[in-house]
Amino acid sequence: MVNSNTADKKESSNRFMELFQHYETTLNGQKDYPGHITQKKAMQRLSNDIPFPTISNEDWKYTNIADVLQPQYQQPKLVDIAAEAIKPFLLEGMDVYLLVFVNGKYNIELSSEDAVSKKIIVQAISTGLKEEGKTKATASEYLNKWASETSNSFRVLNTAFAQNGIYIDVPDGLVLDRPVHILNIAHTETEPTVISPQKIIVAGENSKVTVIETFHHLTNSQQTYFTNTVTQLVLKRNAIVDHYRIQDEGENAYFINNTEIEQMRDSTYSSYVVDLGGKLVRNNLSSILKDSGTMTNFYGVYVGINKQHIDNQTFIDHAYPNCNSNELYKGILADKAKGVFNGKIIVRPDAQKTNAFQKNHSLVLSKTAKMNSKPQLEIYADDVKCSHGATIGQLNKEALYYMRSRGLSKKEAVSVLKQAFLTEITELFKIEPVREKVEQLLVDKFKQFTETNN
Repeated sequence: MVNSNTADKKESSNRFMELFQHYETTLNGQKDYPGHITQKKAMQRLSNDIPFPTISNEDWKYTNIADVLQPQYQQPKLVDIAAEAIKPFLLEGMDVYLLVFVNGKYNIELSSEDAVSKKIIVQAISTGLKEEGKTKATASEYLNKWASETSNSFRVLNTAFAQNGIYIDVPDGLVLDRPVHILNIAHTETEPTVISPQKIIVAGENSKVTVIETFHHLTNSQQTYFTNTVTQLVLKRNAIVDHYRIQDEGENAYFINNTEIEQMRDSTYSSYVVDLGGKLVRNNLSSILKDSGTMTNFYGVYVGINKQHIDNQTFIDHAYPNCNSNELYKGILADKAKGVFNGKIIVRPDAQKTNAFQKNHSLVLSKTAKMNSKPQLEIYADDVKCSHGATIGQLNKEALYYMRSRGLSKKEAVSVLKQAFLTEITELFKIEPVREKVEQLLVDKFKQFTETNN
């Protein structure tokens, strides 16, 4: 007897295969260029070897993706968006190098490619694969790995369907004078759509760069869409990367993100994640430390209302000595929202002098909201300093009483306390316009909380 979950996942793979076959008919004789060969290899693995996860998989125990896989998705249509339409999503009062994706496709016309290309390499992956150079060598390495080696079905799916992703290379020794803002816009109206943004970012030796990824939607349509994004970052020796990711997708969006970082000797990577939108959100964030002297910081904020589901999975692999990592995630859940945090840190036998700290704190503001938290430490070295912990609670009643005694209404007092709870994370944001943008998004989100949560 065939397990129903297995049958459903196979049916989903078949639907994606049909979509891929339709996509091939649009290539107009370009099937033999290297990018498509990799895409085809990925699609074959997805159909034959790499099943989509079920709740029987330990890492997906609390996140059922059956609804994500159910729609008959279509590839995104080409849409024209005016520069005026993206203004609400820009960072006010801040000079950035702007790179715009519309429905997962890099849009040169809306981007400031000419300005940034004078400083760093910025190239569409599809273009770079046709030319000899850094883009082709590095992009081919990762695309082939995702298509042939990974067991992550959503990374394989992204490799099969990504079109016109972006490759960014920061030269050795360059301290980039302003952040790179990668603005992702979803614009879907008439049919379920699968959107596949793909980015490969390499920070050269002794370089320093700030990357800001934001995800938004540009329609009032109630149509379902699925953003399945992959970002690869490589930090060479002594590189410093600050990476902000702000997700504010539509209420009917499914959002699955895979971000992997490779850190070389003495590099520093800091991640600042904010999740506010989406119906179901899953973040896989992992850092592989490839030499000693590295610093890794994972900071995250999540706010869920209604029936939102937000799942954060993090992984840091300490395989070398004298490395440090800090991890702090904080979130607020209300209504029937569900949250998941599964953070795993491994300290391997040779990783002496490791300092690794991990915390997850959540506020659950209704009887029907739920949080599952599982911080994990696996330590195989003896000369280390490591700790982890988690708390799940409610608003402090004494603080609430105190604020109301000073003249605030209950609703105002609750809003202030919610904002204050997340301040421990937002005050870590190094860029003031980014912090102000996030704080305003949080205020807007809190206004959506129902009266029953107050």
